[in-house]
Amino acid sequence: MKSNGLPTGITLRKDGRYMWRFKYAGVEYSGYSQKLGDCKKVLTAKRYEVEHGIYSKEQQITFDAWFTEWMGTYRGNTVKDSTANLYWNTYNRYIKPEFGKKQLKSLKPEQIQKFTNRMAGKYSETVAGQANYLLYDCLQQAANLRIIAVNPMQNTVVPKFRESEKKRAVSAEQEKIFLKATESSKYYPVYRMASLSGMRIGEILGLQWDCVSFDNETITVRRTMTYISHRGLFLDTPKSKSSNRTIPMAKGGKLWTLLHEQAVKQKKQRMKAGELWEPLEGMDNLVFTTETGKPFYSVNIASAIRVTVKRLKESGTDLGNFTFHTLRHCFATRCIEGGMNPKTLQSILGHATFAMTMDLYGDVMENTRQEEMRAMNEAL
Repeated sequence: MKSNGLPTGITLRKDGRYMWRFKYAGVEYSGYSQKLGDCKKVLTAKRYEVEHGIYSKEQQITFDAWFTEWMGTYRGNTVKDSTANLYWNTYNRYIKPEFGKKQLKSLKPEQIQKFTNRMAGKYSETVAGQANYLLYDCLQQAANLRIIAVNPMQNTVVPKFRESEKKRAVSAEQEKIFLKATESSKYYPVYRMASLSGMRIGEILGLQWDCVSFDNETITVRRTMTYISHRGLFLDTPKSKSSNRTIPMAKGGKLWTLLHEQAVKQKKQRMKAGELWEPLEGMDNLVFTTETGKPFYSVNIASAIRVTVKRLKESGTDLGNFTFHTLRHCFATRCIEGGMNPKTLQSILGHATFAMTMDLYGDVMENTRQEEMRAMNEAL
């Protein structure tokens, strides 16, 4: 109860009428009654109707206000912070400029269809598909709550998305050229780690020494380094349940030796830095760090790779669209070329399904296929 004796949400107007008012999902509801008892009943009933999706009158709410409410109440708390951040980036960059100021009830199927068609023709399936999903899901929730009478996307069709360019590894020789060109880089151990383990960039940057066992000859993947603008760097759970995995490393082998050398190198860096060794909170045990114990930023690594690839192209070696993820493809391709069982490869890469492994990495190098065909022709 308020100090004036009236319940929260009810005020007495100068004309003697009682006014009820409340706000839900960014929308304000209000009304009037001559008697306080009636006002209480209407307020209670109306709030129940709205909060339980019974209130069927389409409401004056903008798409931007509803998307904010949807993310905050219905979607944001069901996904990882990094995923929620990705949703917000997609919304702010592609959807908000188109629909943000429009009222939900004014959206027409043809408007949305033209938008999704345009997105599908201009952007990758990943980007266009995500925009399509966010539009549908948030509008469906609005329809479920009777904020709008019907989801306008029920009368649209999923557009034909652009076929994404198939990601490919480079040849073993090209991979060696890249690694040779980066031997003096502070990021070289990170590059080499990817080429020897197939781990993702976030998994490598988030790897801590408690997940490396030289005695058991294993690497356990259970964290990933993530960056969100409003939060900064933080350690998150891996991409999916299957991404939590154990990667073997033979004692004395290249991967085992790389990490052993990294441990020695980091110990020297820590001693040299002294009081300047200042890791971020909760990240004092990272395997790969700067000379002062700070974590690496993936964006800086990506930039360094672009510089190297450009320099190699100018000198006559064209690596194409080479990114850090290319090293993961190289690892998988080298494994297949070496005869590794695809199911074993699946577990090492941390893919949820066998089909995913074969779809992404089953395409071995052209020269390998030619050699196998020549051998087959001789046998025939």
